[in-house]
Amino acid sequence: MSCRKVQANSWVARCAIAGLALSLLACGRRASSETAAAPVALPKPPAVGDAPGAWVLRYFAPATGKFVAVRTPAEVPEGARGQVIVVPEDPALQGPWLYVADFTKKSGATYAVRTVDRMALEQQIAKANPPPPAAAPAAAAAAAAAPAAAAAGQDVVVYRTAWCGYCKKTAEYLKLKGVPFVEKDLERDPGAREEMLARAQRAGIPASQLQGVPIIAIGNHVITGFSREAIDKALGV
Repeated sequence: MSCRKVQANSWVARCAIAGLALSLLACGRRASSETAAAPVALPKPPAVGDAPGAWVLRYFAPATGKFVAVRTPAEVPEGARGQVIVVPEDPALQGPWLYVADFTKKSGATYAVRTVDRMALEQQIAKANPPPPAAAPAAAAAAAAAPAAAAAGQDVVVYRTAWCGYCKKTAEYLKLKGVPFVEKDLERDPGAREEMLARAQRAGIPASQLQGVPIIAIGNHVITGFSREAIDKALGV
């Protein structure tokens, strides 16, 4: 083979390698741009004051498991004022998010309102609380016989909703103290509301006082709302 043919073949090979490298680089850039897509920005929450506005205020009543609709913050019961959903009348402001107001915090003429990506919250909660594996028949029978004995001890259950910020603070505080606990969603978990009501009745708390979330059951104690002092007292620490 002549030197000219060798040089030509070498030049062709170098071009082919360079072309392959460029195509791989382009694919890498394209894949990177697809995986690194910027998250959708959540809308700014509405400014909510004491007067009625272009929205409906909804607070969750754990005793009934339903939302109660009102027009002004003054109509929200004391125990539910920390977690109130603001539903704008403008369809353009509605979407896969929630506006959650805290009527215990006020700056000037407006209350604290935050925008919550409900789908993201539920995914985080599901990831943090995977369903337990199916129990064997003997283990299931033992678990069925355990509630009465467990209720007399220091078992801890946080009854919550997915959008509740104070429920998250409760979970963080219990984890910080190294206290094992179970979270149950009052909107979605079957039997959670009935179980909560039964524990409240045993603790001598009427359903009329079960306003707002979280509701924390620690042994024979039931706490409405997030309170570090009340949790420590119920734990005996």
